[in-house]
Amino acid sequence: MGKVKIGMIQFFCITLLFELGTALVVNLGMEAGKDAWLSILIGGLVGILIFSGYAYLYRQFPELPFTAYTRKLLGTYVGTAVSLLYIILYINLAARDLRDGSSMLAMSTMHNTPLFILSTLMILSGTYVLHKGLEILTRTSLVFSFMVLAIGLMSTGMLMLSGSINLHLLLPVLENGLEPVLRSVVRQNYMFPFGEMVCFTMLMPYMSDSRKGPWVIALAMLVSAVTLAFTIALNISVLGADISRRSPLPLMPAISKISISDFIQRVDVFVVMVLIIGVFFKMSVFFAAAMVGISELFKLPYRKMLYPTALVILFISMLDARSFTEHLDEGGRLLYTVYPLFMIVIPAVLIVITALKNHFSAARRG
Repeated sequence: MGKVKIGMIQFFCITLLFELGTALVVNLGMEAGKDAWLSILIGGLVGILIFSGYAYLYRQFPELPFTAYTRKLLGTYVGTAVSLLYIILYINLAARDLRDGSSMLAMSTMHNTPLFILSTLMILSGTYVLHKGLEILTRTSLVFSFMVLAIGLMSTGMLMLSGSINLHLLLPVLENGLEPVLRSVVRQNYMFPFGEMVCFTMLMPYMSDSRKGPWVIALAMLVSAVTLAFTIALNISVLGADISRRSPLPLMPAISKISISDFIQRVDVFVVMVLIIGVFFKMSVFFAAAMVGISELFKLPYRKMLYPTALVILFISMLDARSFTEHLDEGGRLLYTVYPLFMIVIPAVLIVITALKNHFSAARRG
C-alpha cells in the first residue's frame, strides 16, 4: 500500500460508514422486540470494549498490520497459518456483504436484474477505487458520510411532519425483562456490526496520528451505535415491533410512510441510496483489509492481486447460498459460532502473549 497516511476525519468517516453499512437498513436486534434499540446500544458498548483490545495491540505494534504482528507473536509457522485464515475471513466477509447488497437491491427495486449483474457492478466499483489507493477510499467516505447524514435528518424530519411516528409503540421499555435484550446482544448485536471492526487492525497502521487514532475510531463506533439504535427505534415507532421483525428491510416501508400534503411521496429511493453507499464501503473495507494482508504476507504489490481477488469475492458471493433466506440463516449461525474465534479468542491470546512478553522484558531490565 506504500507510505499511505490517512487523516483522522477520514478515518472517522470510513469507520462510521463501515459500521452503518447494511445494518442501517436491516431488522437489526429485533429478537429483543420493541427493546431492539437498547440491545444495539449495549452491543455497541461491548463492541467498543472489544476494540480496546485491538487498540492495545496497535499501540504495541503501531507500524504493523495484524498479520505481521501475529507472526511475530506466534512464530512463523503458526502465525502464517493464522494470518491466512484472517485473509480468508476478510474475503468471505466481503463476499457476504456483496451478496447482502445485491440481494437487497433486487428485492427493493431491481426485481428483474440478475444478481450476478448487480454483484459484478458493485465489486468492479470497489476494485476501481482500491486500485486508485486506500486514501481515495477514505476521502470518498468523507463525502458520502455527509450525504447519509443529510438523508437521515431529512427523512426523520419528513416522518415527523407527516405524523407517522407513534412513540407509544416503543412502550413499555423492558416489557419482557432484560433476558431478550441480552440474548439479542449475545447472538447478534455485539458481533454485527461492532465485532467486525477486527478488519481495522489491518488499516490502523496507516493512521496519521497513532495517539488519537484509536479514540477517533471508538468515537465513530459510539456514534454509529447511537445512529443504529435511533433508526431501529424510528422503524418500530412507525411500523410497530411485529412488522419491523418480519420485514427484511424495515427502513424501506417506514420511509414509504412519508406523505406530506400529497406532494412529497415515494421517498424510499433514499433508502436505496443509503443501502448502496453502505454496502459499497463495508465491502470495500473488508476487501482492502484482505489486500493489505495478501500484500504483507506474500510481499506482492497489492494492485497485482486486486482483480484476481475481486473475482474470488464475486464467485464466493454467488455460491454462498441458494437463496437470501439461506444466506441470512447461515450468517446468523456464523455470528455466534465461528466469528467470535477470530474477533475475540485469537486477539485475546495475542494480547496475553504481548502482555507477558512486556512483563518479562521489563523484569529483566529491572
